[in-house]
Amino acid sequence: MMSDPIDRDFADDDHARAEISAAVKYLLKDTTGGARGDIVREIIETIRAVANGPLLPQPQNPPVVRAVKQPAMSGVTYKAYVIDAFRRDTDRWRSTIRRLDGKKIRVAIPPSVVDEATTSADALTAEKAVELARKAIDAGGLI
Repeated sequence: MMSDPIDRDFADDDHARAEISAAVKYLLKDTTGGARGDIVREIIETIRAVANGPLLPQPQNPPVVRAVKQPAMSGVTYKAYVIDAFRRDTDRWRSTIRRLDGKKIRVAIPPSVVDEATTSADALTAEKAVELARKAIDAGGLI
């Protein structure tokens, strides 16, 4: 079952990219060799079709401003970091981690420097997503 891609609301570009990454990982799980290559080609064809498709119509009236529902666990301070849980889908929570002082974060895997990091595994609750973020901090994956 496929949902209408226009109806998706993302907190920001990084969260949209995290969704894409999770979808690609799901499609490639348990595949190897030629089958994996075929799936990668299909993913690229899908992306090209979306990129080359018709532009979305612009609304005639200004959009109605909706109140943003704050996640259950937002702004949790842990060590030198702030953790914000966000809901990806029903019973699928992740957390973003940023430094209290606003400096960039060095991520060990994959090696990179980012403004904020997003946990890579889904959790059933916001509390568990924050717990996963704390474990990532404690494990030394973020500097």
